[in-house]
Amino acid sequence: MGGHLSKIAETVFNLLPRKLQQFARGRLAAGTNFKETATPCGLSLPSPVHATLTPEEVGDGRVIVVGDVHGCPLELEALLDKCKFQQGVDKLVSVGDLVNKGEQSAEAVHLVRQHGGITVRGNHDEMALERYEMWKKCGRLDPKYAYLEQFSAEDVEYFRQMPFSLSIPSHGVLVVHAGIVPGTPLEDHLLHDLIEMRHVAAEGSASANRYKALPKFPRSAGQPWANIYNGPQHVIFGHHARRRLQPCRYATGIDTGCVLGDQLTAVVLPPVSELRRRGIASPPTGSVTLESIAGELISVRAKRCYKKEDVD
Repeated sequence: MGGHLSKIAETVFNLLPRKLQQFARGRLAAGTNFKETATPCGLSLPSPVHATLTPEEVGDGRVIVVGDVHGCPLELEALLDKCKFQQGVDKLVSVGDLVNKGEQSAEAVHLVRQHGGITVRGNHDEMALERYEMWKKCGRLDPKYAYLEQFSAEDVEYFRQMPFSLSIPSHGVLVVHAGIVPGTPLEDHLLHDLIEMRHVAAEGSASANRYKALPKFPRSAGQPWANIYNGPQHVIFGHHARRRLQPCRYATGIDTGCVLGDQLTAVVLPPVSELRRRGIASPPTGSVTLESIAGELISVRAKRCYKKEDVD
């Protein structure tokens, strides 16, 4: 009987509007989890939701993780040139938000796909896919998303299959767009939080070491999640351009405001053979810092300011 009632509760939960789901999740007791059946915008889930870049896929090339591109393909090309990216050898990974704000969103998507890049879903990628599906269903396209007219069927499928996280076991790294709640298993996260969160607050007693993601506003509430995260995987993320580079011990934020006229940044993870040459285990043990896996930060300046204020 209990399992049957639990299934009914899960079904009812998934019928709620997304914002009510988020509110309800925040009110549930610790450890309570309902499996989400759609993305934050109500779209079909990708398969897998949480992806893994296997050691076999990494091979003996580098993994180059780039920050929020936001429709700036010229800077992305310059950054890959500076990193001496070798297509077919190195793996390109994006923390998400390939589109919006900049002037060449479609071109940015085409460039990442041309280089065989894997993109973790960001909030702007999610919104773009939602606008595309609405356009095809209703026949009207938001002018801000006119670039979607340049998308091929392959581009659309690429967006549909963007995972919400990417684990890289060979280097002990996890890539997400916005962040994770310290102490909460990845599979128990609300997908909305993975693409939107910035701050967390303690939940329960001070000694419980439990946290919850906070809504975007007010900005002063809580503290940046990366400041208190302590591993074990090293999390590489974007989303928070207002703080620019966030070089925390066990997490590195690389949205350095390219579209705002600042920089586009990459974390370059060395080949596995280089790790072994340095006496570093692959996969690494313990909580991983960027230094412990010989990760390198490389940046290029933006060509110009494309958007004067980051409003989200």
